[in-house]
Amino acid sequence: MAEEKKKTNYLSSSESKKILRYNLKQMKYYEKEKRRKKDPSEYLTHMKDDANLIEIDGLETCFFTDNGTVKSVNNVSFEIPKNKIVGVVGESGCGKSVTSLSIMQLVQAPQGQITGGEIRFNSSKLGVDENGHKLAYNIAKMPTQELYNIRGSEITMIFQEPMTSLNPVFTIGNQLDEVSFIHTPGISKEDAKAHSIDMLNQVGISMPERVYNSYPHELSGGMRQRVMIAMALAGDPKLIIADEPTTALDVTIQAQILELLKKIQKENGCSIMLITHDLGVIAEMADEVVVMYAGRVIERGTVREIFNNPLHPYTIGLQKSKPLITSNSQEPLYSIPGSVPSPINLPDTCFFKGRCNRCINKCEGKYPGFVKVTDTHSVACYLYEEKKEENE
Repeated sequence: MAEEKKKTNYLSSSESKKILRYNLKQMKYYEKEKRRKKDPSEYLTHMKDDANLIEIDGLETCFFTDNGTVKSVNNVSFEIPKNKIVGVVGESGCGKSVTSLSIMQLVQAPQGQITGGEIRFNSSKLGVDENGHKLAYNIAKMPTQELYNIRGSEITMIFQEPMTSLNPVFTIGNQLDEVSFIHTPGISKEDAKAHSIDMLNQVGISMPERVYNSYPHELSGGMRQRVMIAMALAGDPKLIIADEPTTALDVTIQAQILELLKKIQKENGCSIMLITHDLGVIAEMADEVVVMYAGRVIERGTVREIFNNPLHPYTIGLQKSKPLITSNSQEPLYSIPGSVPSPINLPDTCFFKGRCNRCINKCEGKYPGFVKVTDTHSVACYLYEEKKEENE
């Protein structure tokens, strides 16, 4: 009997060429779609619930790599209600940041593209249709040129590392004024400066005139992050996306920045999408929580439900991985066994199956759907399908 060909992770020359041709075709198509002038009917839609600011429905974001297509965001669905803080949590590489970049249409192109689903944004710039239904933008289908009308004004983002987001050759004042010039056509230099200094005052910066004339390298990490928040506030946004805004800061400054974000959310009546891997920050800040794993949402609920009654084995593992003040210092810190499956060849079954110690026979089947445990708490796990059937 001929020896079976060993499976390897290497690609043959013909396979590489096939992937390259497919990638070029896909990237060309999606880039053309973003540049194409569209009739508003192609990217205008309706909100399912007017109380929501953002509705993400079946979102898929892919990266076309030399080894194949990576589904970084895979059929993700959740909502961000008005005047709420929604925390998105999960380990590194689970798709949190790519989801937020998809909302802003800032995924690294041409390799990264939104390939499916909807991102419905309840914009104040849109009214109602002839039937009285509230109109909304479908950001996933919007041309880039049209997105400029809401990006930076109605939706803004605070990035993880402020030093890479601020331009080192321009003063803080120049960079803050630019926001006013872009989103308030016809504004004078004096008014733009006054607005920028007012924003610096709002985020608790002492001597704002001095900071206004400073360069980024002359400020500390905490001050730079406050400048980024001031820049985000300059357009009076309805949604602030905070992508791990305290990662590069020490604990004391972290607490100040988080308190500042909470204060801004209450005073301005905006919503915040807070992305972090720190469960302590989520417990303190969020109203609702979305747990992601390998590009999918695996559990969502209110902050009390997720922390007092975690359901998915991954969520339980995340909580056990966090050290507590009551933890036994003699015992090693818990870590979830195994590793995340390859994002190129994801299995049809539950992605967490290989790391889960509570598997049942049903776990061998297709990926589980969401089971509603309460009106606000749902989980993608066969364990709770079984319990639901028993209760019925």
